[in-house]
Amino acid sequence: MLPKPAGCQGCPLYGDGQGFVPDEIVPDAPVFILGQNPGADEEREGRPFVGETGQTMERDYFPLAGLERGRVSIGNVLRCRSSHHNDLPVAGTLAAAVEHCTRAHMVVPSGTRLLVAQGHLAWELSTGQLSADGRSK
Repeated sequence: MLPKPAGCQGCPLYGDGQGFVPDEIVPDAPVFILGQNPGADEEREGRPFVGETGQTMERDYFPLAGLERGRVSIGNVLRCRSSHHNDLPVAGTLAAAVEHCTRAHMVVPSGTRLLVAQGHLAWELSTGQLSADGRSK
């Protein structure tokens, strides 16, 4: 597991300071795939979309869209798992974690022309539909 960087301090999901999964940014990539949060495989390897979901995307969906890993930016709204579990935290904690993680780590390269939101949390963040209490507006 990767240690969480200094920018994670103060986040309600900081926990033991382990399990950071940074985005994989390709500066000139026109597409950014934004997921919800890493899973156990991602946490273990320190890379986004290496687990079952990522493998399915690379094998089935990327080819349909004419995409390939390494030519798209890939990341998550949250860059760690809550207490090393897949369950998202409760609403107030979720909202604070999303705000903190977005402020500390979210970088959408200027060359991005299409943001693909995978999962409700990514969609809500990318469309401004996430309210202050972590619930859909």
